[in-house]
Amino acid sequence: MCHLAVSATSFERAAEIAGRQGIATDAGHIRRVALQVGERAETEAARRESAAFDPKENRTIARTAGRELSGERFSMVLMLDGMMLRSRGQDWGMKPALAPGERVSWHEVKAGLVIRLPESPTRKRQLFAKYYVASDGGPDAVGRKLYAEALRRGLEQAQQVYVIADGAVWIWRVAEEHFPGSIEALDFYHASEHVWALSRALWEDDEEQMRQWAIPLLHALKHRGGEELLFAVSEFQQKAVAEGWGDSKRQVLDREAAYFRNHAPRMDYPGFKRRGFPIGSGAMESACSQLQGRFKCPGQFWSRLGERKLMALALAWRNRDWNELWAQSA
Repeated sequence: MCHLAVSATSFERAAEIAGRQGIATDAGHIRRVALQVGERAETEAARRESAAFDPKENRTIARTAGRELSGERFSMVLMLDGMMLRSRGQDWGMKPALAPGERVSWHEVKAGLVIRLPESPTRKRQLFAKYYVASDGGPDAVGRKLYAEALRRGLEQAQQVYVIADGAVWIWRVAEEHFPGSIEALDFYHASEHVWALSRALWEDDEEQMRQWAIPLLHALKHRGGEELLFAVSEFQQKAVAEGWGDSKRQVLDREAAYFRNHAPRMDYPGFKRRGFPIGSGAMESACSQLQGRFKCPGQFWSRLGERKLMALALAWRNRDWNELWAQSA
């Protein structure tokens, strides 16, 4: 029942699948069972998180990971992002339908990925292990969860730790707090979005000129790093001052120039590729889409409590912690 609850698109669909297999149940019963076990999964995840920040238990977790991964050489890739989910607002169910009120509320859930990339003699990456975290408690909460998950998946045994994400400030703060010394990378797609944004501001309606300026710089960025991009942007800043450009164009130019300067150490894409690391955070985007797929189906409006419990259950399934839940139950 719990597996159907997290893999089907709704409790009703789960009950329909169960019925086709000859299991007499209904959506309400599956929901009750799933949320009950989901509460157990949430409690167990909180216990592991607390242990990761306890000096004594922290060492035990690291040693256990070392024994399980004995002899395996790997690097660890960490990713973070946010996704929007909808829940029942404070005026949920209020009637009449035309009366003003907050029936639906949107909130952000921050999610993270821990990926273990085995090393290989040919420097080509082999099959990798992937683990998920999620929290509606903000950057600090998801940062703690990500650290706890990374620790038990071999953080201290990793040859290198690599954090790749978009340019959100909160992500780099999490990396600085919990993964000091890690290699940081700006997702190439997000970097390219800023190149195109600047190109549109510089050339306005001249599409051909936009492409002639942006495409070679994006090629250089991917294959030679960010030096040429920074030089080109700096040249335009000097030109803007000399020619007295308007405020709107100058503001975009200065904003994007600051963005590229701030992320310059995170744009060594040739170096990242030589080490076998990804230059895009597509795996994180995919993870968010997969998790959202269960919680954002048409007609679904969750209570925050129900959402957290089912999310904990879904994460237990994805992180291969499923059997532990049944062992505790037994």
